[in-house]
Amino acid sequence: MDKVDTLVGQGTLLKGRVEAQGTLRIDGFIEGEIVTTGDVIIGEKGTVKAQVTARNLTIGGTMEGNAIVGECLSILPHGRLVGDAKMKRLVIEEGAFFHGRSEMQGQGEGEEE
Repeated sequence: MDKVDTLVGQGTLLKGRVEAQGTLRIDGFIEGEIVTTGDVIIGEKGTVKAQVTARNLTIGGTMEGNAIVGECLSILPHGRLVGDAKMKRLVIEEGAFFHGRSEMQGQGEGEEE
C-alpha cells in the first residue's frame, strides 16, 4: 500500500460522498459513498456504511455496503464485511466475517462458467 494521503481519525463522523485519488485510512465513521483511484484501509476502530469503489480495499474494522475493487479485497482477522463485492483477488483471513456475494473479475479467458 502507498502512504496514507487522507486520514479519518477516531471520533470523526463524515456523511456524504468522499472522493479521493490517494490512499484513504478510516479510523472513524463514514456513511454514504467512497470513490478513490487509490486504496481504502478501514482500521480496527473504523466503521463504514457506504458503497466503496477503490483500487484495493483492506477491512480491519466494520463495513456495511457493496464494494467494487479493481485489484484486491482483504478482510483482516477483526474485519467484518456485510455486502456484495466485486474484485480481482479476495483474501479472507482467519477470524474475519463476510456475509454477501462475491464476484471475481478479470480472471482471464477460459475461466468463465
